Amino acid sequence: MAELNKTTNNEEKQKKKSGLSRRAKRRVISLVSVCLVLAAAVIINIIASVLTEKYAFFTTDITSGGLYNLNEESVKLAQNISKDIKITFLSDRSTYENYDPYCKHVTKMADQLSQYSSGRIDVEYVDLIQNPNIENKYKEESLSVSDVIVSCGSKYNILKATDLFNFSAYGDYQYINSSKAEAVVDTAIIKVSSDVETKIAILTDHTEDSYTALEKMLDSNNYKLVPMSVEKEKIPSDVDTVIAFAPTEDYSKEAVEKLRAFLKNDDNYGKGLIFISYRFDVECPNITALLSEYGMKLEDGLAFETDTTRMTSSSDGYRNIASGFSEKELYIANYDKEKDYPVLVSMSRAVSISNEQIASTLLEYSSQSGICPYSADENWNPNDYITGYAGVMAQGVSGGDKGISRLIFSGSTEMWTSLLSSQQFTNKKYILNILNDINKREDTGVYMDDKIITKYDLSSVNANTKSVTSIILYAILPIAILAAGFVVFIIRRKK
Repeated sequence: MAELNKTTNNEEKQKKKSGLSRRAKRRVISLVSVCLVLAAAVIINIIASVLTEKYAFFTTDITSGGLYNLNEESVKLAQNISKDIKITFLSDRSTYENYDPYCKHVTKMADQLSQYSSGRIDVEYVDLIQNPNIENKYKEESLSVSDVIVSCGSKYNILKATDLFNFSAYGDYQYINSSKAEAVVDTAIIKVSSDVETKIAILTDHTEDSYTALEKMLDSNNYKLVPMSVEKEKIPSDVDTVIAFAPTEDYSKEAVEKLRAFLKNDDNYGKGLIFISYRFDVECPNITALLSEYGMKLEDGLAFETDTTRMTSSSDGYRNIASGFSEKELYIANYDKEKDYPVLVSMSRAVSISNEQIASTLLEYSSQSGICPYSADENWNPNDYITGYAGVMAQGVSGGDKGISRLIFSGSTEMWTSLLSSQQFTNKKYILNILNDINKREDTGVYMDDKIITKYDLSSVNANTKSVTSIILYAILPIAILAAGFVVFIIRRKK
């Protein structure tokens, strides 16, 4: 009996010892599992951090306007760049990003351009205050700590804050309301890396309007605008396009003959003349004769619109949306009439087609438009002058097998000056496409909408992204964790 009790006690001790061992094993397994999960989470985060820093396509932009996502055009530009480009910020990164919330958009954009370029585009931060010697490299320039320099070899483009951002005023305070940095930096990259700089001659004879906006646009798109007097000078042989800018009086017969010879180009043709009309009544028989040779007739008056859906103001019939190109697809690359904004024309002299064999209308007003004669008094009735489809821009051609020259008439000076800066219309894109086509250029610039931050937190996430993110974070993830815990609990209970 004693022996039996001893055996029983030994068995109980063995069971007890065995039970403690199993419990300890479970604890060790649980502890190891927790450590493994934590280690895995840390490793995954480290890998994700490295990948997002090195490869832009591993990041996701959840801002409402895609502020931190590169446009497809920018990605293609970076991927196809064949020269070494340097983007230099004249502040250290943290200082630059703290200037304004929009500045972080620029640094992130530069990072992504570098990533997509496989290192062809290098981004550096040089503190101008700590490294004043950098000013010696740009002695003729006035540098600021908020500047960004895009360079390729000895060629460079200095981008000021006013180049990168759009500003608004609130009393005496100015603030950034949107960013145009992506298109501006892309264009600067194209400009400094291009081996081609196209010259365009602009005629300054008898003009009183400023063409500063046009010059700035052309300069930023790798065109060089060369002012000249057609009355006194010979048109340079390396110029393919001449712009006659809003003359307030007629050119002489000798000057018009120079333009005629320029277009003929020793029977080789292949040239372009853009005549931008002055808004007021000008007697110009010599210019009119040249237009007539290219199938166009200069009308005696300003084109007006009565269709309120085409007017920017119901009280201004001279500032209107023009069409015609959307159907013919003239000079609008990849134009989508459902998405792209139209061209805005203001105070335009009317033009009509006299020879449809060699000329065509490029831009026109609606069926409810007409031409107000310069002789009309202030009480004129628009209904008396409605002709329908008043032309405001036209083109005539000449040439043959060797090449085609084009004379383009534009009745609106403002279309080429003050309206270029409008974000609501396609004037800049339309005009650049005309010039690119005449000059056979493809590497001039990039077009995209400005980017806007509405708020600098998750409220800037669009509704769909915000909903999906909320569902994942507040529903799917907690449920998954609870389900996993429940499964482990059941398995352990069965054991």
